[in-house]
Amino acid sequence: MLLLSLLQGTLAYAALGSAPSNFGAAPVRQGGRSLAAVSGVGTAVYTVSQSTLDSGTVVREYVNTDGTVFAVSWSGPALPDLRTLLGDKFAVLTGAAAQRPKAGHSQLALERPDVVIVSGGHMRAYAGHAWIPDALPAGFDTAVIE
Repeated sequence: MLLLSLLQGTLAYAALGSAPSNFGAAPVRQGGRSLAAVSGVGTAVYTVSQSTLDSGTVVREYVNTDGTVFAVSWSGPALPDLRTLLGDKFAVLTGAAAQRPKAGHSQLALERPDVVIVSGGHMRAYAGHAWIPDALPAGFDTAVIE
């Protein structure tokens, strides 16, 4: 059941580890977030762009200074298209989901050297996030992923 839920959703156009998405409408840009308070440097080391899909689901992309998405998050009444949102990391998610017992599990958390993915929820209340550990900016705290 979880696998079927993961395969359906609203169309998204981003991929973890690639360029930011284009959701068909202008995304709401949250200004550059900076680690300046931590490091004392005034340069933003990543930006966060937020898009609300037609389903009402909010997708956030964390983009480094090279323009690469190093983390994504989602929350809302429907899952986004995780195949597109996670890119080549989607196969890791489906592989892990296939190895789990089917009944009664609506949450999946996996931590591998190449990707961390946490996804869970139930009908009309889904949330999750994923990131590539090697792509995180120096000093980035994954606890800030909303």
